[in-house]
Parts: sequence; C-alpha cells; structure tokens
Amino acid sequence: MKNLVVGGSGFLGLNWLEYLQQNGSTVEVIVFAHEKPEGVKFPSFVTFVVGDYADAKALDDLFSKHSFNRVFHFASSIIPAISSENIRQDIESNLLPTIGLMEMMKKHQVSKLLYLSTGGAVYGNVNQEKVPEDFPCKPISSYGIIKLAVEHYIELYANLYQIDYLILRLSNPFGSFHRSPKQGVINIAVRKALKGEVMTIWGDGSQAKDYIYAADIGKAIDGLIQAGVKNETINVGSGESLTLNEIIKRIQVKLPAFRVEYKDAKLTDVQKICLDTSKLSSRINWEITSFDQALDATIAYEKARLS
Repeated sequence: MKNLVVGGSGFLGLNWLEYLQQNGSTVEVIVFAHEKPEGVKFPSFVTFVVGDYADAKALDDLFSKHSFNRVFHFASSIIPAISSENIRQDIESNLLPTIGLMEMMKKHQVSKLLYLSTGGAVYGNVNQEKVPEDFPCKPISSYGIIKLAVEHYIELYANLYQIDYLILRLSNPFGSFHRSPKQGVINIAVRKALKGEVMTIWGDGSQAKDYIYAADIGKAIDGLIQAGVKNETINVGSGESLTLNEIIKRIQVKLPAFRVEYKDAKLTDVQKICLDTSKLSSRINWEITSFDQALDATIAYEKARLS
C-alpha cells in the first residue's frame, strides 16, 4: 500500500506525516512538493519527490512509477488575503492543477482522494452561531471560490469516474511546522510576541473564528478513513469561536510584552465563523487538544524555531 501526499512539505502536510509516525504507520508515503523544507527530518516511510503538481508530465511519471492506493491533496499556493489580487493566478495554480491531478487518478485508476478544503473562506460571512456543511456557501475571496469550485469538481469526478472522496473543511489551524509570514494569525502573533514586534490587527479585533490545533487534524483524517467514511464533505474544527481580542489576551498572559496595533479591516476577511462539527462527531470519537495546551505547544515550537 502506497499513498501520495501532494503538498506534503507544507504546514498541514508535515503535521499529517508526524501523526502517521507517532501512530506507527507502515504505509509507504510519497511526498510530492515544490521544495524540501530546511531543517525538517522526514519519517523513514516517506520518499520525497521534488516537483510541481501542475506539471502533467512529472505527475504522469510519478503515477506510472508508483501504484498509489490513495491521494491526499494538501497543496495550496495562495492565501485568502491576496488571492483576489490575482484571480487568474489563483485559477491557474490551484484549480487547474487539481483537475489535472484527478485526470491522472482517472488515467492510472486510483480511486481514493482526500482534499483539505476550508471552512471560513468557503462559507463566507454568516449570520448564525454554528455553520453546518449544508449551509449556503457564499465565499468573499477568490481563495474561497476556488476551494468551493474544487469541491464541486471532485464531486463531478466522483460521479463520472467513481473516485471516492473525502472533503474536509478545516477551521483556522495553528501549531507546529507553521512557517508562513502572512497566514495563520496565532502562529504569527506568537512569533511577533517572541521577537518583541508589534502585531497589526486588521479591524477592531472583534472578529470571531474557530481555531483548530493542527496536530488534531490527523485524528480526524485517520478516524474517518478507518471508519470507512467516503463521498462526504465534513467540517473539522474545535466547534468554539474565539475573538481575536480574546486570543491576544491569552497570548499576553503567557508573553506579557506582546503589543498590537489596529488598522481598518480588509474586505476579503471573514468576520465571524464557527464550524458545526456534529457531523464529524457522529462519525468518529472527536476529541481535541484544549486551546491553552495547544497555545503552549505553539509557543514552544516558535521559540525553538527562533533559537
């Protein structure tokens, strides 16, 4: 048995690989990504292949060489804040390569796909406390629109070519292996606090979102696969929302020198979102790491990176 992880060298991909290692996985994994991150030691069951999944020939060579049981699609080349500034690039670097990936699955008869989508960006601004999977999706950024389009194309390929899928709509992840300077407010805030830098808050800090410790996402992925769940779209989050001001206060308790400044909110920022995780909880035993424990681990990770 062999699995392909597209984008496996990114934040969420590395958390998934660590989850597999900690749980004694014996499945061989091929990671296909743009570059191998510095300072990261991959588990012994991982083979790293450098490449771009938008490159059809490279992808065809990979599928020809290996007989994959399942594809995990973790790749994303853009973030919500800037996605609408270059919509064509978003389409060309995220939507079209995903269709190409599914074409390759069809050609090589690989019938299982897991896709990491997004909760907040897909649903857009909502007017209810918790958002279930059947809530109308009205994304307000190109990032959200592309993620939703990918979901629909996955469903289309499932119907046309019998590709079994799982689509996981994640809330806002934070934790170990985070490296982005632009996306992931908790990690960025902790990093700035440790460096003594001022954090810019877009808006008044009242925006409330659902945050999930990245290490917990593996529990959802593995649990759903082991339970045989397929052809479903499922929210994965903590089921609780925190305002940005609440997060700032919690960080300041642990890192008192942390300072922030407030600027006008951005139009593409979702202001309020909390995912309803009752569907996930009905499929698996869904238990998450407490926020404070996850924050402590995140601070420890960011401290280690800076040392």
